[in-house]
Amino acid sequence: MLPTPKYHRHLAVGRDYFGPDLMGLAEYKTLEAQLNDKYPNRFQDPLTRKHAQFASTFIFSFLEAAIARCAFSEDFEAGSSGVIESITELINVLDASSQEIICVRSVTHLTTVDGNELEIGGIKIIPESARYDDSAEHVCGEIPGAPSAWNRELPWRFDPPHALLVTRESVEDPGDFYGAGRLLSARLERFLRTIRILTSGTVQTAFEITGPSTLTSPMSPHLHEFGKTTLMGRALVRREVKLTGNEAQAIEAIGKIIDSAEVKRDRIVATSFDVAMKKFNAAHVQGSLFDQLVDLATALEAALIGENEGEGLTLRLCSRAAALLSQTDDSSTAIFNDVKQLYLIRSKLVHGGQISEKDLGNLFKKLSTMPQHGIEGHFGIALAHAVDRMSDLVRRAILARLCLAEGPQPKWPFAGGVAVDAQLSDDDQRRTWRKLWHDRLIALGVGESAKRARAAVDMLIPEEESQTR
Repeated sequence: MLPTPKYHRHLAVGRDYFGPDLMGLAEYKTLEAQLNDKYPNRFQDPLTRKHAQFASTFIFSFLEAAIARCAFSEDFEAGSSGVIESITELINVLDASSQEIICVRSVTHLTTVDGNELEIGGIKIIPESARYDDSAEHVCGEIPGAPSAWNRELPWRFDPPHALLVTRESVEDPGDFYGAGRLLSARLERFLRTIRILTSGTVQTAFEITGPSTLTSPMSPHLHEFGKTTLMGRALVRREVKLTGNEAQAIEAIGKIIDSAEVKRDRIVATSFDVAMKKFNAAHVQGSLFDQLVDLATALEAALIGENEGEGLTLRLCSRAAALLSQTDDSSTAIFNDVKQLYLIRSKLVHGGQISEKDLGNLFKKLSTMPQHGIEGHFGIALAHAVDRMSDLVRRAILARLCLAEGPQPKWPFAGGVAVDAQLSDDDQRRTWRKLWHDRLIALGVGESAKRARAAVDMLIPEEESQTR
């Protein structure tokens, strides 16, 4: 096995070598006995403990850390700096009462205004530089053992601009290592969800790695990939998000209003609000654009249609969206017609109806936000614009429902028998409801999020150039 190549230096027991080949050695047994004797609080009677720890876990982790460091310096002597550093790290890890767990997520279409790192609400944002290997170095800087998780093939996506999101937590109980990883992942997901709702950015996750801050650890880094890039799954249109660092208050405000939503969940398998949020997020995972359109249509239905309201569903959906979401740059007529066309496409996809590319293209042309030039003959880009329109409508519908369901006497609670269509049939009531949710967002300092999103741009055109055109 040794020496390993400098760029393939992270070995893993069970994958690259057979653990029992070493466990029978006298040297291994001596080290194991020394560790058991020195750290009884960790290793004594492991099977009687709720969260057992074994000296063997640390021995293999220490060995792999030493090999990785020695390979980097190309010095595999027992007294080399890589070995000494790994011995020191092993002792420090065993002496420590806690372990730092880090979660790093690679995302597309997100950067900072000045290209520098910044931190918002305990999450560090690291924009990608012009160097192709920059992100890999940053990941390893946070989680040194990350290459063992991606197994010599970095699961990168080319959909710039890219950025890394990093968050961390110190864990004292070994049984909480993987639980902490899940909580960190949820923290990043919450951050992205809020960013998408605030900005309508087309931010997608490429991959996520969770692991310890040291090479030697009882926890191995774990890789999770979010979908695969396919011809119909790439972001053919995009809306970049450029953070300034001043968004913390807005992100916190939207996060709180989502978390405090009074949704009755007692003995309920699934609520309409939860379905709306889940499907909205699912549509931002790279995959089929048709699947995204279906997910978004389901989210819009869940946000604007209540329980036992199946009759005249399409008409109700179009009317409510038009009444609640219209504004000066997005008329009620345009919203009504767009929802009608998009929902027609969704119904054909869901119910197995046959639909040709030509027929779909004709439906796309009727959408109010479809670019008038440059998409003729580019079916995929036209479909992506259609999905983007639906995504923005869903985003605003979720915001409207959240605001209208707030307070001791909400206009439209998540559970309750409000005659929504009767209320919205009145001109004054429509204006009142629209003003209420707009004013609420303004009071939170995020009034801009109520507006229609700026036009998305084609994937091959820089956003600034497209806006100039």
